Amino acid sequence: MTELTKLFSPGKIGNMELKNRLIQAPTMGIAPFHGVSLPEEAKEDYIPPRVMDYFVERAKGGVSLTLGQSCTILSEARAPGRAGCWDDKFIPGLSKFAAAIHQHGAKVSFQLLHHGRILTAHRKGMPHPEEIDPVAPSAIPWGYRKEVAREASVKDIKHIVNAFAEAARRLRDAGFDAVEVKGAHGYCVGQFLSPHSNRRSDEYGGSAAKRARFACEIIAAIKEMAGADFPVIFLMSSSEFIKGGISLEDSLIQAPLFAEAGADALHVEGGVADMTAYITNPCYIYPDALFADHAAAIKKVVSIPIIVGGKIGDPILANQIIEEGKADFISMARALIADPQLPNKAKEGKFDEITHCLWCNNCWDVTWRESFKKYGVRTCTVNPAYNFEKEFEIEPTKSPKRVLVAGGGLAGMEAARILARRGHKVELFEKSRELGGQWNLASLIKPKQHYARLGKQMSHQLREAGVRVTLGQEVTTELVRQKQPEVLIVATGALPRTLNVPGAQGKNVVQAADVLKGKEKTGQRTVVVGGRYLGIEVAILLAEQGKHVSLVTERNLGQNSRYMDHYKLLALRDKLVEQGVYLYPHSPVLEIYEDGVYVMNGVDPLFLKADTVVLAVGFSPQRKLLQEIETAFPNLEIHSIGDCVEAADALEAIRDGAEVGRMI
Repeated sequence: MTELTKLFSPGKIGNMELKNRLIQAPTMGIAPFHGVSLPEEAKEDYIPPRVMDYFVERAKGGVSLTLGQSCTILSEARAPGRAGCWDDKFIPGLSKFAAAIHQHGAKVSFQLLHHGRILTAHRKGMPHPEEIDPVAPSAIPWGYRKEVAREASVKDIKHIVNAFAEAARRLRDAGFDAVEVKGAHGYCVGQFLSPHSNRRSDEYGGSAAKRARFACEIIAAIKEMAGADFPVIFLMSSSEFIKGGISLEDSLIQAPLFAEAGADALHVEGGVADMTAYITNPCYIYPDALFADHAAAIKKVVSIPIIVGGKIGDPILANQIIEEGKADFISMARALIADPQLPNKAKEGKFDEITHCLWCNNCWDVTWRESFKKYGVRTCTVNPAYNFEKEFEIEPTKSPKRVLVAGGGLAGMEAARILARRGHKVELFEKSRELGGQWNLASLIKPKQHYARLGKQMSHQLREAGVRVTLGQEVTTELVRQKQPEVLIVATGALPRTLNVPGAQGKNVVQAADVLKGKEKTGQRTVVVGGRYLGIEVAILLAEQGKHVSLVTERNLGQNSRYMDHYKLLALRDKLVEQGVYLYPHSPVLEIYEDGVYVMNGVDPLFLKADTVVLAVGFSPQRKLLQEIETAFPNLEIHSIGDCVEAADALEAIRDGAEVGRMI
């Protein structure tokens, strides 16, 4: 058994003793919070039960410290999805939160922040937007928006510094063990630190040291008001990864100043919300622990502990980072969303039982996702209980039934697993020779090869739960008649679509799925049709092989009737550009020839030479079995789930399976 000696050794931040080196990083906007979309009965000390349940579950899971949610320090700077800490009236609710975390052996902190110029984007959709006052180090817009926050006067700066100190004092009064100041990701404190957003010429702008003055005053004020023994953690972007932004060289100057001002630990991440937000929440195409080397450099110039986060989900990797002296503590957010019990499982050596984060960022993909519209909270691909900790507790059934599951993709496997765990007698049939369905296709994509781990784990859990699995046999009406189930679950998935244009059946036209599987080869000049995940990823794959690749799509890149997470889209777009893929948005295919493709580019046809045309135009639900069974067995209880209802993604598939597994 691999022993994670360093990861599970005790540590200290200031005078706060921690049982191990695993810290739960803040998670923004878990559920509606103070000032936004609260139920009518909510009082000022109200913290939504879902928020409490979420953090308590991770405290039970074995983290040493939870850094909680981001918390706003001023009423005029409040924003959606954030807790409030601008008045003593919040102390009772915060006290309940702290007590709930302490009950399970973890220490607790909240992260304090001011949005600065980002408030210009948030206030329009809030109640009483006229009360919101966006201020920033300099009067320049956030990103490329039109509205500009006003430049903070020295009086404004003193007001904000005092508000941070008062908010920290309230946390201490509420029983919190520490406070974290958000100086990263382009929020107000980070805006002062960055030459990209701070154009001041007074004592708060100019050199890296002067730009750090605001942050240092906040740290010192907290120490003075909340007490010298109250630990202060400062979250910083080691680099903003944009031209003219914070660089590692800046951070190496500023980090010692934070320590000198009184910070007890530095929490190192990277990126900035207005231009590199997809690096602040790195998805699957980025390397693991991408900020660890920056953390190591910063650790060399300070004598206080370093916490590092950013795409660290493997406890063995986390232990290695500490062993190598790159950091003293590891922060995790999405990895603990995926599996709240990760620390306990890792400590016990149960590595195979950990449900690993996919870095798919579906938990961050909110605005247009149907599940967010339906439930009002964020969701997770591999953990449907995220934000539904109470509802998704698995309870034994009082009336066991014979259940037949048709299809061994993610939806079918999840439904079968939960039903069997609840006490039903479950048989699953999969017509192919392996479980996994379309998930196996996704796992063939190079940056997604770690996805295969989920399929293997779910397959193992099926057998562990007692599901009888038969591979290589398709469910038919005759099989249903023979098995006589009381419940049938149809999870027959979907198959790749084609195009309804002349030439679409030509020999030079292949499916992206077959290219990934190695069933089809492509020529040197390739046109990929389809601008969402599969099309983009296949285009990148072929370009990396040195081929001349054009990608055409009838809408904008990443767009169709379903929302594609903006952060992943930007990361993939940059990869396409890096690999030299020719992009043709708003260019529907007109006709395919042996030597190329006509597309409608603007108002005129355009011919793109191609040896091979690769189709990645979505999937069609397979409903044939469902229709046959409904006709043959009108009285049978039937549930259809996953892609056979509507071709979607893994999040919806697993959630469908989880929900039907709980309801039967």
